[in-house]
Amino acid sequence: MNGFADKEPSLTDKVYKEIKEMIVYGQLKPGEALSVGEFADRFNVSKTPVREAFHFLKHDGLIDILPYKGGLVSQLNLKDLGELFTLRVLLEGGAAELAAIHATEPAIRKLESLVDVDISSLDQADGISIMKRNFDFHEAVAEAGNNLRLKKMIVHILDTMQRVLYLDLRIGSTFSMNDHRQLVDLIKQRDPAAAKKRMVDHITNTRNRILSTDFI
Repeated sequence: MNGFADKEPSLTDKVYKEIKEMIVYGQLKPGEALSVGEFADRFNVSKTPVREAFHFLKHDGLIDILPYKGGLVSQLNLKDLGELFTLRVLLEGGAAELAAIHATEPAIRKLESLVDVDISSLDQADGISIMKRNFDFHEAVAEAGNNLRLKKMIVHILDTMQRVLYLDLRIGSTFSMNDHRQLVDLIKQRDPAAAKKRMVDHITNTRNRILSTDFI
């Protein structure tokens, strides 16, 4: 996430969100050139909010800036992915452990609402609704741990990795709520060690599947 304050979205906010979703959900491909002028025309804005949006997208690891030219959608890199998955294991495992200790009743109800859904009712055609719910769940676990800095770190990593997780879903991986439901149960049972293990196993399985394919 870009860290904007809770306020009426600015032009920069809106442009950032639009371009980010185009990258994450495959409309803009790795290595594709991005022109400030073309996006300004597309969104009917000046070049300033586009340049500012590019700055935040670079911070998210989604684009590389080309001085005086615009940007390039960043390439998917195996080494970077491996490091990001390692960070997810360390940070989200800890977040799940903290959630089992600190989660309030409202936080638990939020987690329950995110897993209380029939996957078949979500949009299977493009997987976007599934990916957004998955993101919201992992963010909610981090939030339930009651450590704002940890949550911000996790959200930033999830932002960076979302397009890889989406691509994984698009090439045939199935998505199940079972791991998420089990994790919520362990948080409700106030079992930090088991919650941490469930999260670590969940992320490790995803990592092993993605890094064993040849789409990167």
